[in-house]
Amino acid sequence: MPCGRQIAARVGGDRAVVMMVNLNILHLLIALGAAGCAGVLVHEAQGRVLRPSRLAAAPLLAAVAALFLLALVAPDDRAPKLWAVALALGALPGAVRGFVLTLQVDHRAALIRLPQGRDGLWTAAALAGLAVVTVILTLTDGGAGTHETGAYEALAAAAAATAAGYLGGRALALFLRTAHAPHRDLGQRPVRS
Repeated sequence: MPCGRQIAARVGGDRAVVMMVNLNILHLLIALGAAGCAGVLVHEAQGRVLRPSRLAAAPLLAAVAALFLLALVAPDDRAPKLWAVALALGALPGAVRGFVLTLQVDHRAALIRLPQGRDGLWTAAALAGLAVVTVILTLTDGGAGTHETGAYEALAAAAAATAAGYLGGRALALFLRTAHAPHRDLGQRPVRS
């Protein structure tokens, strides 16, 4: 018996349409992880001053969302090797981007700024889009658990792993660069009258 919640709606008089809703707590956690990842990266994309430790928050939330996406996939359709390869393939361009991204560092105040850091927000938006696609696949599946839907969910989990790897490689490269970047005063300056 498929687990889920049945929703019945009256359509045109006596006819009732029953739809199975197979959403669970993992869908909520995926949405929260993707939204949290985007929320962290909004400040970065706007060129605001951040603490270097904040670089780790977005990849961590993205990895959690990607892991939960992998957990949604039926055990027969899971491909952990594909997921791991996708994570590694995402980390490589993320690290390259992290090494070439403009970085301003204030060593005295332990602050950083990424004037051109919009790529992280675009990646978080792609992760959120993958979460939406997975929810749509779950809703349209109707509890049947078809192999085709499972394959699409596995690909969505691999794509989410690529996004998490990209953000992780980018954050690691940026964090490594903060130690040797030239100092630039990013603190509050007194207003002159």
